[in-house]
Amino acid sequence: QTIPTHGAHDWKWFSMDGTNYLAVANHQTSSGGGSYDINSVIYQWTGTTFSALQSIPTLAALDWAYFSIGSSHYLAVANRQTGTTYNINSVIYQWNGCHF
Repeated sequence: QTIPTHGAHDWKWFSMDGTNYLAVANHQTSSGGGSYDINSVIYQWTGTTFSALQSIPTLAALDWAYFSIGSSHYLAVANRQTGTTYNINSVIYQWNGCHF
């Protein structure tokens, strides 16, 4: 299986409640001056392939971290820059049973 990426910097595999997921941290739309405002994607294992589950807006994403606290699941993305500043927020998403 091939999965389209855009300057990908990280893949994170994680499992929740017996289901497997992959998150890709897309960094830039194209090399040499592309936009850093790009969606990163969460994929869900269907039993035969990984299928896109959710696109998440990111800014030059560098890394994903998955963790759980009790029965709650979280996915954090490290955003790097907008193209004009490195002073941006990274985001922690909570799983709602269907999406982050």
